[in-house]
Amino acid sequence: MVDKPSVRLGLTRSCDPIAGGIQDPCPDWSEAHWKDRFLRVYGNWRRRTSGALRSPVELEFAPEAHVGLGSGTQFACSAAALLNRSMDQNPSVDAPVETWLIDSGRGLRSHIGLRGFLQGGLIVDRGEFPAAFREEQERTSVHSFPGDWRVVLFHEAIYQGDFGESEQAIFDRCSKQHNPNRRWMLELIEQQILPSVLGGDYHGACQGLGRYGELAGEIFRPAVGDAYRSARIRFWVDRLRGLGFQGVGQSSWGPVVFAIAQDQQQAAWLVETIGRELHRGGWTYVAKVAGPAMIESGLSGVG
Repeated sequence: MVDKPSVRLGLTRSCDPIAGGIQDPCPDWSEAHWKDRFLRVYGNWRRRTSGALRSPVELEFAPEAHVGLGSGTQFACSAAALLNRSMDQNPSVDAPVETWLIDSGRGLRSHIGLRGFLQGGLIVDRGEFPAAFREEQERTSVHSFPGDWRVVLFHEAIYQGDFGESEQAIFDRCSKQHNPNRRWMLELIEQQILPSVLGGDYHGACQGLGRYGELAGEIFRPAVGDAYRSARIRFWVDRLRGLGFQGVGQSSWGPVVFAIAQDQQQAAWLVETIGRELHRGGWTYVAKVAGPAMIESGLSGVG
């Protein structure tokens, strides 16, 4: 989990509640995409709790959607946390995972985003129990990540990632075939990635993470033609490797490409070097490992 870009929602407690509930909790949001997503979470929450939101909600900040950074899950979890706080229910890491699944509507393929929202850090999801809520603690594990390391993110606006029906169609096609790399991927996690990360072995961790990303992408090659979603993503992965970075890959489906840097100085050098080559409208972030989401009383913010 990385600390940038982030999601932030605000809830203002009204002294004059709107009688009969509220049909549109966020009438002033200009971004229809996030407004629609909030209403979906709100509907799930109302069905589970029979509650009603009687205070205005403000979207203070949300990252660009469909770029491979899990922004939809983090937004949905933030909305669920905010709604529960509106009824003085303080969500915590001890909350049953099914509560978050129901309210947010996320976590159908992976629990990484859910667990990351609650605890931060490095999340490992072995995917062995896709439908068993009671097994969630065994399915995912949370680990520390070196605080000095940085995750440099690159995005070019010339390509938008897959989502919705297009994304689901690719998953449906590829899920029908056996993943020949699964055992190798699990061995990489247990034998190289985790020991290297926990031991602060930068080069060992980067080598393992880069290789893991290649193996993860191979299952989608029949549908997209490569281990990476686009030729441009492949270009940037190869470019970063040519600069000596091994912990590189696409984030989820892309188009965001990431590189693990050893410290802030190396990350700044990489941004300066690569920034000149990005297409206009592109952006970069230098992120560090994120902790759990914050719920701030008084300021009424959820980040």
